[in-house]
Amino acid sequence: MSAKGIHVRKFFAPILRLVYRTQTPYKIKIDCRDPLTNNKKGYIFAINHRQGDDIVIGANVVNKSAYIVFGNKYLALDTTNGLGLWAYGMILLDRDNKDNRQTTYEKMKYVLHHGGNIIIYPEGYWNLDDNGEADERHGADGHNSDNWLIQDFNIGIFRLAQETGCEIVPTVLHYDEHKKKICYGRRGKAFEVHPTDDIFEKKDQLLTIMRTMYYEMMEKYSSYERSELESDGQSIYEQWKALKMKLVADCDIARTGYHLDLADEKCIGKAKVANSVTTHKEAFSHLEQLKLNKENAFLYH
Repeated sequence: MSAKGIHVRKFFAPILRLVYRTQTPYKIKIDCRDPLTNNKKGYIFAINHRQGDDIVIGANVVNKSAYIVFGNKYLALDTTNGLGLWAYGMILLDRDNKDNRQTTYEKMKYVLHHGGNIIIYPEGYWNLDDNGEADERHGADGHNSDNWLIQDFNIGIFRLAQETGCEIVPTVLHYDEHKKKICYGRRGKAFEVHPTDDIFEKKDQLLTIMRTMYYEMMEKYSSYERSELESDGQSIYEQWKALKMKLVADCDIARTGYHLDLADEKCIGKAKVANSVTTHKEAFSHLEQLKLNKENAFLYH
């Protein structure tokens, strides 16, 4: 990584974004892009994360040269797409290695200090599946839910913004799989984090902004009757399961036998919470001690 490399990539970025458009089956439609100020500092573009296409589509919605923080070494090093990522600008992150996470953080600061931009997916893993329970590595994860439009964020980008004085630009992708494959993108207003701000409060504020952006695009572009969505004979749930399987399979590397594991992705990339959280199982464990009768039966409803 060098200052020269950052500036050279700015020249080639528009050409590579055109190439990126050919690497996804989704038609990209821009909802809006809020203007960016003429700031000599770089920007931190925070994008929600649903699937592999987020990388090439996100770069086009951002529409600015930026180094992409990429957290899958297999897809980065064992595919030709990885070469395209390197050409555009990539910071490869080993999310399960503490030393590498710190190195990645320093590289992001270097890019920003030299006038470059960063693209990052702060949820840390695909927002496709979450059981809301504890796991052996991170404890309870009640800050995430498969009902949330966007999962909880890792707080690293808020520390980064605070230390560098760079603004975070919320960027939201909304995929519409009905009839035609379309991804709608919106680049929102720059978000500031000041030196005295509470970064956890700022995290919650940005989450609210991005979830609102997401909901607005869903309402604007994807308002369907349930009968429309189930017209092909499959329930919505069955279609969702099939879609998840396809999105995961799209990342398979036949040559090396690599297969994306969503459970493992969640385990190593999940958002970290500030305080311990009680899981649903823990909260209702007392029911296992009760002897069912007419007086306490209501507790089971």
